[in-house]
Amino acid sequence: MASLHKLTGVARITGRMVAVTGLHIGAGKDTVDIGGIDLPVIRHPHSREPYVPGSSLKGKLRFMLEWAFGKVRNDGRAWGFNASGGGQRLDSEDPILRIFGSSIPRRDWEAQRQPDPGPTRLVVRDAFLDPDWVKEVETKGLQLTEEKMEVSIDRIAGKALDGGLRRTERVVAGARFDIELSFRLYDTGDGGKRDRECLNWLLGGLGLLEQDALGGSGSRGYGRVSFENLRVALPDGTEQEIGSKHRLNRFPVDRAPEIVRFAA
Repeated sequence: MASLHKLTGVARITGRMVAVTGLHIGAGKDTVDIGGIDLPVIRHPHSREPYVPGSSLKGKLRFMLEWAFGKVRNDGRAWGFNASGGGQRLDSEDPILRIFGSSIPRRDWEAQRQPDPGPTRLVVRDAFLDPDWVKEVETKGLQLTEEKMEVSIDRIAGKALDGGLRRTERVVAGARFDIELSFRLYDTGDGGKRDRECLNWLLGGLGLLEQDALGGSGSRGYGRVSFENLRVALPDGTEQEIGSKHRLNRFPVDRAPEIVRFAA
């Protein structure tokens, strides 16, 4: 049987992500160092510079879009974790399942008489620090990260709890990361129309993320980011600047925004 998914090309999204406030994406610790950092940031194993894993950025984008589309399961699992275990009604047009993929087996799609939407469209690369920004910081004799003391307060005594102090490492505000995302465009019998819509919804998701936070402790001011110099290279060889078009006043779920325009 011929495949229902014909790859028509790949859109490449590039730009810059700026840490507006200190950013913490943790690495975890296997050892305890007296006087050391309690919560370090993740670093590249060779350069030892902080970076943003593609999984962190992709995961937060999925989180934001699931809430925007009302695709939040009562069991707390990701939309598309499975169908039979979460009572999820399947739809091959579902933007979340097209953009981010799912672990739903083919038999569940067949049981609900829906065609499998196919492979994950979105690939998010690890985001590394802009070398020019790193050079600027080092030239000034400054550091790429900072320590921030966090305190748990004894509600009765009104002072720090015993053992309630912890030192958190953050990438400093102003840090610039180079980002790259790839979006596979498939023709699933509609000439590729639905995947083009999903690409625009994804770009709108970047604006949603700017209104939230990336990484840990977002409710305490960490992780505010902005996206700059965004460009999309399309499979037809053209390239478009996005500018601020990803910052939508209202995120539309019934009709995809026209952030990127495709040739007729």
